[in-house]
Amino acid sequence: MIISHHHNQNRSGFTLIELLMVVTIIGFLATMTVVVMSGITVQAEEEATKTTVLKVTRLLEQRIEAFDRAFKGSRRDQYVKGTIGLLKAINGRFEYYDKHPDEAPPAILLLARKAGFRFEFPQRVAELNIGGGATPAAPGLSAAVTDSTYGLPFVLYQKSAYPIATQQLIDEGTATPTRTEVNTRVSANWDVHQAHETASHASDSVHGTESSELLYFTLTQSGTFGSSPVDADQFTSSEVIDTDEDGFPEFVDAWGHPLRFYRWPTRLFDPTAPNPFRPDFDVVDDNTEVDPTPDNSEAGGLREILVSEREYAGLLVKGLPPSPFAIGGSTQRDLMLVDPDDPVGILYTFIEDPKYKDMGIDLTQEYNEAKYHTPDTYHAPLIVSAGPDELLGLREPTETNQTAGIFGNLAQYADTTVAAPLPTDAVVDQLFDNITNRNRRAGSRR
Repeated sequence: MIISHHHNQNRSGFTLIELLMVVTIIGFLATMTVVVMSGITVQAEEEATKTTVLKVTRLLEQRIEAFDRAFKGSRRDQYVKGTIGLLKAINGRFEYYDKHPDEAPPAILLLARKAGFRFEFPQRVAELNIGGGATPAAPGLSAAVTDSTYGLPFVLYQKSAYPIATQQLIDEGTATPTRTEVNTRVSANWDVHQAHETASHASDSVHGTESSELLYFTLTQSGTFGSSPVDADQFTSSEVIDTDEDGFPEFVDAWGHPLRFYRWPTRLFDPTAPNPFRPDFDVVDDNTEVDPTPDNSEAGGLREILVSEREYAGLLVKGLPPSPFAIGGSTQRDLMLVDPDDPVGILYTFIEDPKYKDMGIDLTQEYNEAKYHTPDTYHAPLIVSAGPDELLGLREPTETNQTAGIFGNLAQYADTTVAAPLPTDAVVDQLFDNITNRNRRAGSRR
């Protein structure tokens, strides 16, 4: 009898289709995991950057408040005399106020405050040279004992460059560096700094560091005006880094890129302001005057903040006042065309007065956008992180060329000049992920 055996053939593996399905599912889950984790990482980096920006802003505001108190007190005459020294080069009539600062007109007092503010809160190294500066000398020696000139203002050399260079040499094994050795290192560090800053003006991939380095210097090594000193230990190693290896540390965001500091970002608020900004004495309502009717109907191209300009500025500064509108027979003032230091326009009125023109006094030789800011325009210190895309969307704070119509010191949009002042769509896209001390991405209400 033939017995038939039936064997159960158990499968020992997966089919090719099943394997492909498993690989696809695993790949999908891995991709989702990467996307989710990437989003969490970016969010964490944004939060860390916000924390750093707001910490620096709080300390800066405390220092500014202390400066304001000092200007109302014993420091005022010092600032006035320094400003008179600048103005005497324009016209000798200012020499009288050098000996009688209490009699200086209100416009000179306002300019003195701005000059003092520029010196005490610099965003460019050149601003520390107000009053001519001094030839560098080794710490502990009289300024009259001079070395070779390194291009640094004396205050930066003495308080920052020399001590940093000394510590570098000690860390490298030179127990007691000589003055010559330190000064050689100071010079080498400064060459690195200048080369890097120049490169940052030519390429979006090179981040400018000077304004951030000076902001760190201001808060940790400059005068306190009686406020609480800021210890470098208040910042973590991820918030302060020497990214360009020039010896000067700077504040950085969570992506390791330097923050930028704009002291008076007026070209952000009125990019179409006239240039040069100076009165036309032959025209009563020239193009430096504010348009009393916010529809550009007045002759002469009077100043007006366009709706688009307000929207662009709103990407970096939230809470800006809306466009003014007519009430009855009068029109509101546009608060974006009001200098918060000089709300009634005393300083520019002084410049416009033909009486001073007839006396040979042209204050625009000192008070101009290359040195200060756009007159009669809103401003507030702006600290900016370029965000995760590393694209700032603004010219670097040190990039200024008045002849070419470039005022990066006033937060001018990237790739623009005063002749073509409005940003392209590509530049606007770069601004969207920026984190500033005055937009909602950093938790600011204003």
